[in-house]
Amino acid sequence: MKMRFIGCGAADYDWSHYGEDGILGSTATLLNDSILLDCGPTVAKALNRFGIDYEKISGIVNTHSHSDHFSVEVIRIIAGGRRIPFYGTWQACEQVKDFCEVHPVSAGDRFDFEGCSFLVLPANHAVTDLKEETFNYLISGDKTLLYALDTAWMLTKARLLIGKTHIDAVVWDATMSEADDWRIFEHSDPVMFANIRRVLQKTGNIDDNVKIWFDHRARTLWPQNPSEQEAIAKRENVMLAHEGEEVFI
Repeated sequence: MKMRFIGCGAADYDWSHYGEDGILGSTATLLNDSILLDCGPTVAKALNRFGIDYEKISGIVNTHSHSDHFSVEVIRIIAGGRRIPFYGTWQACEQVKDFCEVHPVSAGDRFDFEGCSFLVLPANHAVTDLKEETFNYLISGDKTLLYALDTAWMLTKARLLIGKTHIDAVVWDATMSEADDWRIFEHSDPVMFANIRRVLQKTGNIDDNVKIWFDHRARTLWPQNPSEQEAIAKRENVMLAHEGEEVFI
């Protein structure tokens, strides 16, 4: 399984300055060179920046409809008249149904796409419409990836859906770099993740060989100095997601 980090920033960046030093794009990841996980406002520019042809995008899997993860206009640009498959909540699907082949999903659903199996997990996150779901994904192919952005402590339903599945890699929300921020109710910090990590080790879901990346970093909640950011990742024994970086699980 291959990933390429397309954007790694949370919603507090000024994306009118995207491309300038220190400005991370809206969080999105390209899976196996073809599946786009989320599609926010900077994704089209990022694909151009990294030399990725829109035609190579075979489908979009959406975590939730916050504007930094879901841009109708950017999805329209990337679809380019091809009616590419889009997986997300029925509310998100309604907004892109005129130019995408929509597949509404809910927590607990499973679907297969482009050689990968997706298990839809409930995220600990909320959008304006409190009836609308938000998702994380357990993605299985030759390896198994837990993709958990814009989320806080793992919900019981998500834990039960994961069951005894062995997880090879984790991309985890790291909106905050330190504990005790009020956004802890729907985002993560290293202390929270360390607790979750220890529990998943005890339950046998992960082991010492697991690959972990911190992603979705907020501009105002992380040090501006890259070396200080890397020091936090080293302290937590994880890696930072870097825009444009290709990684293999």
